[in-house]
Amino acid sequence: MNISVLDIKGLTKHFKRFTLGPLDLQIEKGTAMGLVGANGSGKSTLLRLLMNILQPDGGTIEFLGQRTKENETEFKERVGYAGELLEPFGHVTIKELSSMVSYWYPKWDNHRYEHFLKRYNIDEGAKYGKCSKGTKKKVEFIFSICHDPQLLLLDEPSVGVDISSQRKIKEDLMSFMENGEKSIIMATHAIDEIKSICDIITVLHEGRIIYSVNKDEIYENWARIWVSEVREQIARHPNVLSITGSPLQLVTNNLRAVEEELRKEQISITHIQRLAVEEVLEHYIETNSA
Repeated sequence: MNISVLDIKGLTKHFKRFTLGPLDLQIEKGTAMGLVGANGSGKSTLLRLLMNILQPDGGTIEFLGQRTKENETEFKERVGYAGELLEPFGHVTIKELSSMVSYWYPKWDNHRYEHFLKRYNIDEGAKYGKCSKGTKKKVEFIFSICHDPQLLLLDEPSVGVDISSQRKIKEDLMSFMENGEKSIIMATHAIDEIKSICDIITVLHEGRIIYSVNKDEIYENWARIWVSEVREQIARHPNVLSITGSPLQLVTNNLRAVEEELRKEQISITHIQRLAVEEVLEHYIETNSA
């Protein structure tokens, strides 16, 4: 039986020039979801609404069947968040900041914290405000994961981070997910993070969810097919998304259905190539931006 960790219904937030939602979204235990979309599509806003940093104008958020609004303290004790909240504390050292953060988490593991300091080469004595953007990102990530959270909410965790630390973050997130009991929602532009960590990909555009799919379904269903000709029946097929020439080829989001139709029409297939995840995401974002 699949257990829902987070259940979002009708979530809405209005700004002067932008509206997020209404959004309906569900994430199951043991699942990592990647939030993707153009800059300004609402990814960071959604994460801040989930953490109650921003107040929604409508809708509900449930964590393990309980409304987060009525159980905010318990919810935040079981969630790790990394999303550029620490800038007001730039005048204190990372050590002082860790004392402030750990106070709020009964399950804070100081041995784990010290392990990550060494792993990511963090100088505890440095003033947070004097750190580079990459170091700040690493510190945020460390703070988000040291209290054994059940759910991680991460806003572009590897942006500005050095290559070695990007690899370590990816390894640590995969380790976090290993027992199948924990979940991640991660806003990201990094295709490598999507491919290696995420099970579900959700595309936001102008505050709305335009596409949400299991990553394996992309590999199974999306393809580019080279054909000998295209007749009207094929061109009008609901699963043929685009047709280009030289050589003649079409893109589909349901390979099996289109292959069957091509056989019925006795049209020769010369080559089939599965689409990469980034090609599919580009298709959705560009189609909705047109």
